[in-house]
Amino acid sequence: MERKAKRPRYLPLPVNRDWTHWLQKNSDRYFIAWITNLCLASIWKLKFFLKAIRIMMLRRKVLLGFITVCLICLTMIVVKFRYKSSFKWTKSKDEIQPCSEEQTVYINGRLVCQNDNSFKYLSYQPPGGGWNNQRVAFENAVVLAKLLNRTLMVHPLAPHQEILRLKRTRRISAGYEIYNMLTKDQLLPLSRVIDLKLLSKLTPIKEITSSHNEFKNLYKNLKWARICHNGLFGTWIDAIPKKTDDTRWRILRRHMRKSSASYGAIPLYRRICNQELKQYQANASIERPVWGIMDELFYRTEDLIYFAEGSLYSRELLFFERETVLNAHEWIMRFIRFAPNIRKKVANVLEILERPYNAIHVRRTDHPSSALVKQDYWLWKLQQREALNLTKTLYIATDERNKTWFDPFRDAGYNLFFAEDVNEALQLKNVNSAFVQDLLGLCEQFICAHADHFVGSYYSTFTMYIKRLRKQFSWKKEMLRKAYTSIIWTGSNDARK
Repeated sequence: MERKAKRPRYLPLPVNRDWTHWLQKNSDRYFIAWITNLCLASIWKLKFFLKAIRIMMLRRKVLLGFITVCLICLTMIVVKFRYKSSFKWTKSKDEIQPCSEEQTVYINGRLVCQNDNSFKYLSYQPPGGGWNNQRVAFENAVVLAKLLNRTLMVHPLAPHQEILRLKRTRRISAGYEIYNMLTKDQLLPLSRVIDLKLLSKLTPIKEITSSHNEFKNLYKNLKWARICHNGLFGTWIDAIPKKTDDTRWRILRRHMRKSSASYGAIPLYRRICNQELKQYQANASIERPVWGIMDELFYRTEDLIYFAEGSLYSRELLFFERETVLNAHEWIMRFIRFAPNIRKKVANVLEILERPYNAIHVRRTDHPSSALVKQDYWLWKLQQREALNLTKTLYIATDERNKTWFDPFRDAGYNLFFAEDVNEALQLKNVNSAFVQDLLGLCEQFICAHADHFVGSYYSTFTMYIKRLRKQFSWKKEMLRKAYTSIIWTGSNDARK
């Protein structure tokens, strides 16, 4: 039985069977030929490349000369037709707009030009007096600016000798009024004394180099919050306790009874913020005021919080929060340091003295206690420390001009050095004569701070700052004594005294 042919399910594609059969039959032969031709072509090109290299090696001097000429031409073209980008962040130096002094701000260790008007500032009236008085007000301002998250405006230092001269010739009692009499040329910019770049890593800093009257006029367009409280009359606290918090109020009242001065005991140069003082003078039995930093300052919306009449020169700012005090002490010890130019001058002196060396501070001329203290005091203190066994070198920071007063120290075996012996290393010849005494005092504080053994004048704030500098070299995060700072914890022994 014959089967019927079935229709295929698909139709084959039309192909050239002769061509595919020939390709399959001769594939090996053509592949070998292709490989051979490729190798021959590669060898021919390699021979040409090697020949070119040989020619260049023979003529390398010509080649080097040609490359040099090309580089010179390329450099001239780049200089002549310098590319100027339209983007702001790649403008050439010729296109950068000059930055005025009012626009410069220290931020994170750099001096930048800031045109932003959204800054909130904190500033203060310097109190006059010596460097240590002005330093206390400055350090208090640093702590408050950090706590309130504001940019700190810092002011130049007034030479102490000029302050004393004006005080003798003018009938002015308040120290800040004497400070305001000084012109720009009579003031020392703070950046000459304090490392503001380092300090700006803590909080933004705007340096004021003009006189204080010029500063007020320059920033009069800002909205000011004028704060004036006399620290000898009342007490600054981080936050005013609730009326029901009997424990904290008991601590505050006990502290104010012991630390607040009577009206007659307030020095003339500290009789500031007269509106409050008049109330106290009229009725001494009224309760002393308490001002809260957070209560009075934190929610201020004005552009500038300004402490008037030198009122930020306060020996005590009390805090209930221990952690805040520890942080404030760390800010002071880590970020408030001498400027590089002072460190450089002192380094030159240390090379002359050579380590190890001893140092003393003798205040003789302008303090009521100085006449009562004789040479034996410092010699006895040095003997207790066995300083002479360590080294005979003794640096003396003093205001005593009669150097024969120090003969007992020579007789004891010490080799004495005074500021006059290291004048060349201090490099103060080209400094304005009004600033020499103050810069010399700052350098001497730093020299004494580096000494292996130091004995100071216990009645002098100059000595107290040297002791704080010495502590700063080896300081770890710990609470400072009241003598070293004005930021006090209410739970410390200093607050209870």
